[in-house]
Amino acid sequence: MTRVRIALPAIAPAVAAAAVIALGLGAATPAAAAPTTAVTASAVSEAEGLDVHRGKYVSLGGCQTAGQQGIERGHWDQYQCAQGSFWLWNLWTNR
Repeated sequence: MTRVRIALPAIAPAVAAAAVIALGLGAATPAAAAPTTAVTASAVSEAEGLDVHRGKYVSLGGCQTAGQQGIERGHWDQYQCAQGSFWLWNLWTNR
């Protein structure tokens, strides 16, 4: 049992790093075809025409997916994802 107690602290950092990667908490790579950029909420409110708030999303990717799906369905022409409070992302559209 002594060997197990010694081995656990040695592998703890590796387990923690694997958990971060598995949960997606590491640095995210930007989407290659992302039509908009992430900005703060105050910059969106000042943007011309993007005055309709469509919801809050847990991830930037989820916000961008919803924005793109709205364009494809013809609900709006433009969208922008803005970082809100905590880890939430706000979707703003022109209609």
